[in-house]
This record gives sequence, C-alpha cells and structure tokens, in this order.
Amino acid sequence: MIELTKRAALSAGTVLAEMFHRPMNIRVKGERDIVTEADIAAERSVMEAILAGCPEAWIISEETHSQRHADPERPTWYIDPLDGTTNYARGFPGFSVSVAMAQGGLLRTAAVYDPLHKHLFWAERGGGAWLNDQRLTVSDRSTLAEAMLLLDWPRDQTIRQKSAAALQRLVPLTDSVRSTGSAALPLCYLAAGWADLYYQYTLCPWDVAAGTLIIEEAGGTVSGMDGRPYDVDQPDWLATNGLLHSAMLALGVFEL
Repeated sequence: MIELTKRAALSAGTVLAEMFHRPMNIRVKGERDIVTEADIAAERSVMEAILAGCPEAWIISEETHSQRHADPERPTWYIDPLDGTTNYARGFPGFSVSVAMAQGGLLRTAAVYDPLHKHLFWAERGGGAWLNDQRLTVSDRSTLAEAMLLLDWPRDQTIRQKSAAALQRLVPLTDSVRSTGSAALPLCYLAAGWADLYYQYTLCPWDVAAGTLIIEEAGGTVSGMDGRPYDVDQPDWLATNGLLHSAMLALGVFEL
C-alpha cells in the first residue's frame, strides 16, 4: 500500500506540474476558497491510481466529499489533490499533493509530493518517515526561543482573528514565523526538522492525514490545540517536534 500511496501522489503531482502557469478557469467555492481545473484533473489522476491498485478503496477527497465508511477495516483514503490552490492559481511556487490511507482505525500510509522541488515525503506506520530516500527526524530544539513556528490562515474571519491573537502572543517567544499556504507542506517540514511548531484552527481530514503520520513516524507529536489526542476529523491542530509540545500547551494561547 505504501508504494500505491506514493505512486498516486506522484501521478497527481505530474498533472499539477504540467498545468502550472497555464491559463485556467477558477471557480469560487466560498470565502477565500477557490478551485481550479488543475484541482479536478489532479483528483481524477490520483483517484484512478488508487482504485486501480485498491478497488475496495473508500475515498474522501477535498473536491469529491464523502463521509467516512462504516466499516473501519475497509481502506479509507484521504486525498487533497492540490493543497495550496490559491498559491497555484497565482503562480506562487508552494503547493503539494497529499494522500493517506487509514485502516482499522489507524493511519497506515502517507505521501505528500511537492512536484516543483520533487520532494516526496512519505511514511508507513512502523517504518519511519522519509524524504525521497532520506530518513527524516524532527529537530532537537528544546526551547521556544530557538523555534521556528509555521502556521496557515483560516478562511473564516472570526477564526482568523483568533489565530492572529495567538500569533501575537507567540511571535515574541519564538525565533521566527513562516506561513506557506499549503497545510501538508509545513507538517512535512516539521517532520524533516526544518521547523519546530505548527498550528491551524480549521483543517480538514484530507489536509492533515498524511502529514500527521509523517510527523509521528519522524518522532514528533500531534494533538488538538488543547492537548487532546487527535482525530482526523477535528478542525484544530497543534504539531511540534515533541520536545516543545508541553511548553506550547502551557502557554494557553489558543482560544477554541
């Protein structure tokens, strides 16, 4: 299944790379939420790859919504065919494909592919986390003062203000702050040790399923913003290198 997961992500990434910078139709789905022809084409590619290798797959994708299947033993696939659509539509080079498979109540395989940098982040439960053929491990930074903080911005204005309030308190306590516009990528950057902290208030299962497993297999920690054990269906997420998780929670900066 891990080879299928990687193959599906690479397939969609090839589509995105080929269509990047082409003129295309853009449709508005909601506030600060758009979809392009590339989203649809990449979704078609990744779904075809998964169903060819796993005909019994139950697929939950950003562009083709579906509820979780009642049978936990049936392979459930979480797909974001283009994570970072706004970046993509504006020609900003920061987007990815996110694919994960869960079975028996656990995330089993994950792949996040950045086609412009040819970065394939992947993980299999119990098998570690990888960037292409290089093993990943989270950073060993143990103080907030030396930490790089990553975040992405909620679309909803009210929740965005909560995120901004949390950031206002965190900026003086951390070394630096970055925002990528593609939720899957900062999770992988954390797993690679390139950053140390990440939070977001309004993520969907297809945004985080792959990155969550990759972080865990790299030695990091993922939870709700109040420290509760994560569930892929929750909206709020806190991810760290593990060493900084308790310190982040102790600050009490997140309003839920």
